[in-house]
Amino acid sequence: MNRRNAIKNLGLSFGALAVTPTMIGMLKSCASAAYDFSPKFFLKNQLNDMQILLDVILPSTDDGIPGASELGLLKFIDGYLDGVVSEYQLSLLKFGVSSIISSAKLQSTTDPINKRSYWETQADKYFAAGDSKENAWNEELNTLLEGKLDKESISTNALHFMVFQSFRGFAVYAFRINSTIGKEFLHYAPIPGQQLGCVSLEEATNGKLHAFEE
Repeated sequence: MNRRNAIKNLGLSFGALAVTPTMIGMLKSCASAAYDFSPKFFLKNQLNDMQILLDVILPSTDDGIPGASELGLLKFIDGYLDGVVSEYQLSLLKFGVSSIISSAKLQSTTDPINKRSYWETQADKYFAAGDSKENAWNEELNTLLEGKLDKESISTNALHFMVFQSFRGFAVYAFRINSTIGKEFLHYAPIPGQQLGCVSLEEATNGKLHAFEE
């Protein structure tokens, strides 16, 4: 997959996410095994499915770029949601995650290959839905955010679309500020650094995106 183009084209469903020392420190503590933590946002029985979803969004690549599991992104996202996101957004996201997990349990098996196949199919459905479907789902979500619709009345597709878009945004955010990614795969230059004028990205960094400063 073209990871660079995927990151460049993504938007964040929950708005701009600030890179702060607290966020960087939180991510540094997340290099442990995928489930070696006590979740604050997720339920313990949701972690397996959510890890598979994140691995579908950000898998490791053949050229050695680590994915969601290797970087501990699930733990970071759990901590971010518990400590940063507003209560209303949390309640909506909790509702959506519970709905998605319930659907997964009804339609997939315990076999790891089949479970991943299920999440890949769902990702294709919501990430490549087309403008007409996305516009319709976004219209529902806007109506919900305006208080004209309660979350129990929103369609399953719009609700699940919101969850997939949100977690894609969170995953890419966590990926970009990860120390391993910043220092080994992006252009890492501590501030203050050298100031170059009007030069191309190829000339300045060999085509690499700039890493976020720690």
